[in-house]
Amino acid sequence: MKRIFALSVSLAILALASCAKPQTAWITDIDEATAASAKTKKPLLVVLTGSDWNEESKTLSANVFNEEFFKTGTSKYVLCNIDILEDDSAVDQALSERNYKAAEALGVTGIPALILLTHLGDVYANVQLDPSLAGPEAFYTVADAHLENGKKLASLRKKADSSKGVERAKSLDAFLEALAPGQREKYGEMIREIPSLDADGSAGLKGKYLLQLTYLDAVGLFQGGKVTEAGQRFFSLAEAGGLTPAQEQEAWYMGAYMYAMSETVDNALIVSWLEKAIATDPDGPGAANIKSTLEQVRAMLKE
Repeated sequence: MKRIFALSVSLAILALASCAKPQTAWITDIDEATAASAKTKKPLLVVLTGSDWNEESKTLSANVFNEEFFKTGTSKYVLCNIDILEDDSAVDQALSERNYKAAEALGVTGIPALILLTHLGDVYANVQLDPSLAGPEAFYTVADAHLENGKKLASLRKKADSSKGVERAKSLDAFLEALAPGQREKYGEMIREIPSLDADGSAGLKGKYLLQLTYLDAVGLFQGGKVTEAGQRFFSLAEAGGLTPAQEQEAWYMGAYMYAMSETVDNALIVSWLEKAIATDPDGPGAANIKSTLEQVRAMLKE
């Protein structure tokens, strides 16, 4: 029995050692890297490069991504490189397509870039990398500066996932507010859930997220060429009640803006909607900008 027990312990130790095997090279498939992050519960560190066309990427690679880089980072991160190549023939096409889509979804605006995600797949940092970074230590100083944000975001997600009712609405709101800029639109299901969780408005979140839902719907309609329908969505929300004065004002303004974009109504009607928006919250933070827009439209009417 002792021998069997000892053998079991030895096998368990070997299994753990295998799972914790340090990286000595990049994972280059975003799906594989995401799975590894979820399994190990380590943050996912993604570096976007263009190794065959981008000089900054070449410099960074030469100065930073060496043996010491992997030795230092593998204990804290799953390390992934998405290399956007000019020469498509140099990489598997299916992998290239996945990585292009990943770069777009991660909100990459320039290369080289550093994207950090929690093990649950939530982005907590999006950093344009300085190619003059002098070695792995300087690189990880940049990455590690965001670790607390990552821990906070993961904690908020965990709390939201374990909450119910109004408390879940509050937890989801805290999580969504903590997301990196440009990431919120990916969480449409969470956004759609909050108004029903706060059906009586006791958490003060119903109006906020009804407005956000209308934006999500309006974007889809706008992209589909249904601009007036997008405008009507905002008007319907404004007329339904349950919003704060500032939220109602925003809804009237956005409805007017959408109709103006459609070029299907005359400016006199746009003026009437803008006037209604101002009257809803005349001293609110958005009133001054709407008044400025109103004066411009009135000037166009005179011309």
